[in-house]
Amino acid sequence: MDMLDKTQMQWLLAVIGAIAVTLIYLWGMRARIREGIRKRRRRPTGGNEPVLGGASEQMSADLLNETHDFGELGRITPDHHLAKQALVDVEIRPILRNERPSMVEETLSPASVAQANPPSAPVVVEPPHEPRQEPPFPDSSSIPEPPQMTVALTVIAPRGQSFTGAGIQTAACELGFQLGAHGLFDYGLEKGQEPLFNMAHLRAPGSFDARTLAELSTPGLLLFMNLPGPLEEMQALEKLVVAADQLAQKLGGLIGDKHRNRLTNQSLLALRNEITEFQEQLRIWAQSSE
Repeated sequence: MDMLDKTQMQWLLAVIGAIAVTLIYLWGMRARIREGIRKRRRRPTGGNEPVLGGASEQMSADLLNETHDFGELGRITPDHHLAKQALVDVEIRPILRNERPSMVEETLSPASVAQANPPSAPVVVEPPHEPRQEPPFPDSSSIPEPPQMTVALTVIAPRGQSFTGAGIQTAACELGFQLGAHGLFDYGLEKGQEPLFNMAHLRAPGSFDARTLAELSTPGLLLFMNLPGPLEEMQALEKLVVAADQLAQKLGGLIGDKHRNRLTNQSLLALRNEITEFQEQLRIWAQSSE
């Protein structure tokens, strides 16, 4: 009797264990079915299909209308009260919508795209007009200064003699010289114009002072001009030589060069050659400045 009770107890425990395992298995199946139904309700479309317009409403309607055959339980829809109780394998089929792809393809066809976006007329792009660049004005600092030359002659008093201030003033006024504010006698072509040449004396500081001119005594005079000047260079030289010769005659002196050497035909020719070279330098400078 004790052995029978022990055997019955073992069978009872085995049955209870089998029932527990079965319940656990069925509970897991139930949870998976509910999760699958929940996911299918949440899923907007099947696969990677594009959805246009009221796709979400259509999906909800399809899910509600979709039924599954559970054998003896009959056809159960997702909202059936036995959906949570049916513990059987269910084939989950994707939701197919035959009308959606055709609609999407028709909407996104090349013809529809071309109709929605008609080709625009070709755009002619004109090249930008570049502003006309004027030639830059030459920088004044880059233009070389014109060549300059100083021509000087002297009128020398005889050895052991001097020129007086009164005699110099008289001779200068007779020849058209005027005493300027800077203390030099100026010789100009016309009154008010730039002086053609100037005259100083050979005793320091070389300038004439109208207040002490009567007391002046000097061994000679210096006539000089700066080239280029208001007159053509050779013509200016001729006037300078003539004025020096006339002063020498009036004062009783001799014409000399800038070194106080007596002016000869040879030294005068050398002076002319120097002026000719200077004129060539002026011509070259004028061409380079254009």
